[in-house]
Amino acid sequence: MRICHVICNLYAGGAQTFLVLLALEQKKLGNDVSIVLIDKRKNAAFETFLIGELEAHDIQVFTLQRKPGRNFTIIKSLTLFREYLKEFKPDIVNTHLPISHLFVGLYKKAFKFNIMKARVIATIHNAPEPWSKPTLLTNLHTPGIYCSNASIKTSIERDCLKTVIDNGIIPPVVNDSADKIIEEYKVNKDHKLVLMVGKLSEQKNYPLAVAIASLYQDKKVSFLICGILEETSERDLALFKTVNNIHFLGVKLPDQIHSLMDRCDCFLNTSLFEGLPITILEAFFIGQPCVLAPILSLTDIGEEMPYCYIADSFDPEAFVPKIDEALSLSLSREQIKKERETSLEKYQVDKAAIKYLDFYNTVIGSQ
Repeated sequence: MRICHVICNLYAGGAQTFLVLLALEQKKLGNDVSIVLIDKRKNAAFETFLIGELEAHDIQVFTLQRKPGRNFTIIKSLTLFREYLKEFKPDIVNTHLPISHLFVGLYKKAFKFNIMKARVIATIHNAPEPWSKPTLLTNLHTPGIYCSNASIKTSIERDCLKTVIDNGIIPPVVNDSADKIIEEYKVNKDHKLVLMVGKLSEQKNYPLAVAIASLYQDKKVSFLICGILEETSERDLALFKTVNNIHFLGVKLPDQIHSLMDRCDCFLNTSLFEGLPITILEAFFIGQPCVLAPILSLTDIGEEMPYCYIADSFDPEAFVPKIDEALSLSLSREQIKKERETSLEKYQVDKAAIKYLDFYNTVIGSQ
């Protein structure tokens, strides 16, 4: 099968990481896979790493050169996409995240899709995934793959073929790169360490994280935050400076994130909404205790996961006993991983890749 995945960019993020893992597994299963990036490449470290992984496995990465914030470049991008589809001739075009859904939806309207026989499928990566009216109107009947049960329950309802396929990953391999990072950012080595990973955005709710950190300023607990700068970065960076125990590390490579998970004592998520976060799955597989926000997608995956604690509310005080319990654990990573083995079986990317192919065939057979 010839599969074309479309996503805005690979700058950073869980959806981007999952897509690369999925593409690699689909390639391993004998499919011809390519990835189309709508945005112009920045050649940042995270993006370069992911593209290197793809190209090392003969997965072509093609960019449509859109410049975010400059809408007139979309015309050039649509034309480049048309040329690419003529050359690659995919059976499936799988879009990821709202801008990609809208972009391909606009393409279908502009070119009537008469130059290809590919079926379009949208992967929904959040619960809910925020869709604009144009995105919905151009994808009313586009078949959907939802990344979790919470995603299909909370996302906008559409008349289309649909299925739930849980995100999956490859169990991470851990190195010792965290030691250098902790040294570089002058993190107190005598402190307990709480790790957070996620873009600086409304979704990730960092004001709550700062409020929680403030309750630990005199308790020898430091908070390490990794993430790309997005719409709330100015506000969040200013807030981080109001407490003395937050270290903002910026964007880190996957192996660095995995090392930090292994080194830190607890993983914290305070998000207002999520799909099925890749970073939380990574923390689960590494054996890191987790404290999660009380939202449907996180309670679904966290309530039955050993050594995962769900806050009772979004009150900062509600997170304190959960974090304290996580920080007080004396179990080794190996002991925690052993107790999680059964719960984690369904979150393997090889299983997700097979389910994706099954749904692709279902959609093709529905023509």
